[in-house]
Amino acid sequence: MFGDYEAQRHWMEITTNLPVSDWYRNTTDNDLQYWGLDYPPLTAYHSWLCGKLGTVLEPASMALFTSRGYDTPSSKLFMRSTVMASDLLVFLPAVIAFVGIHYARRSTEEQFVLLLLLALQPALLLIDHGHFQYNGVALGFTAAASAALALQSTAGDLVGSILFVLALNFKQMSLYYALPFFFYLLGRCWQSPRGLVKLALIAAVVIATFAALWAPFLHSKEALLAPITRIFPFNRGLYEDKVANFWGATSLVLKWKKWFSHGALVKASLACTLGGLLPSCYDAFRRPTFQRFLYTLTASAFSFYLFSFQVHEKTILFPLLPLMMLCGDSPALSATNIVWLSIVATFSMYPLLKRDGLSIAYLATLALWVVVGAFASEPAAASKDLAERIRNVLHMISLSGMVVIHLAAAILPIPPRYPDIFTYLFVGWSFVHFFIAWAGIVWLQYRLPSPTAGLKQQTKAKRT
Repeated sequence: MFGDYEAQRHWMEITTNLPVSDWYRNTTDNDLQYWGLDYPPLTAYHSWLCGKLGTVLEPASMALFTSRGYDTPSSKLFMRSTVMASDLLVFLPAVIAFVGIHYARRSTEEQFVLLLLLALQPALLLIDHGHFQYNGVALGFTAAASAALALQSTAGDLVGSILFVLALNFKQMSLYYALPFFFYLLGRCWQSPRGLVKLALIAAVVIATFAALWAPFLHSKEALLAPITRIFPFNRGLYEDKVANFWGATSLVLKWKKWFSHGALVKASLACTLGGLLPSCYDAFRRPTFQRFLYTLTASAFSFYLFSFQVHEKTILFPLLPLMMLCGDSPALSATNIVWLSIVATFSMYPLLKRDGLSIAYLATLALWVVVGAFASEPAAASKDLAERIRNVLHMISLSGMVVIHLAAAILPIPPRYPDIFTYLFVGWSFVHFFIAWAGIVWLQYRLPSPTAGLKQQTKAKRT
């Protein structure tokens, strides 16, 4: 039904023409089967704001019912401009703040390269500006929250908590980060002399922010449940299309939806997801350093993407953000590997991007990314040790697999008996990378030195 572009335009149409109480309810004026609003309230408010502006500039583009499928050149220009404006107002300031705070001791040149890596991810550019989404807003609030936490102060923790609530209430996929924020802040409170007071303050600002955002829906149980049931669509199935996670990659052989009941799959996905992220969260609570927090964000987001219920291809963007934030802070992980994983993430979405007519844009953004990544990887290129040689071999194997799959999909005819075989090749090859990345990140996190290790070494040196 005209794609995700129409979904975003329709939400503007609905929010500007109907009362708040009807935004998430099925009514004669709001057919939820036609791109019903299914994101949290902050997205709805954002749609309302954009829709009000659209009504002024081109009223026909926001008219109730008659605007369905509306796609004049001027309306397209307006809609794309809202994505760019959202990035300029939220995402870019957030990543600039993060780099400026967390990497304050780096040179201006290093900070600039890190900023480019965060701002020019090909997967994010293609999804938000090509597939038409506003993921940059949720990711921007998360980056801003992380920047606040990087200040390592009570005020920073409080501001970070508020900003993360904004991320949660813009896109529910921000739940991928919820447990890392919770356990890291709980660990900081646990080790603080006035931990209970600090914990109470954090709880108060979180509850107050939620209450302010959900105020229009708190007057009755029915009003509250309407958006909640839309936001968490457990009735939609285990996974969306052919996604490069555990369920999607193995479904060619293991018919999960056919062999197991809906309830059993919900429980299995919950157990696998928690099993994949709780070790990292426990470590963040036990040894709450900011570097561990970034590792935990990455491990948790990967675990959700790989094992959780109802995952879309584009949600790989959520593991990518903290992975990019680690780019200058993890010698063991290396910038080269992180840049490479972003290439694989973009590759994993190619079947979706191709359906949207973005094949040329896909190649162009990847070419730009390789150039940017070369700057980040330049220091490591001078090394000729065994680890780098192994890494180069693995990257060559990875690249060869992606090239072969692309060529096969472009040249070979689709077997009538297996119409989705090439899509499964994209999914399966990408899943191998993501699974290894998740396991490696958890392993590397547990190898990080204890916060007290440096103090012990300094004390020993003084005694000597």
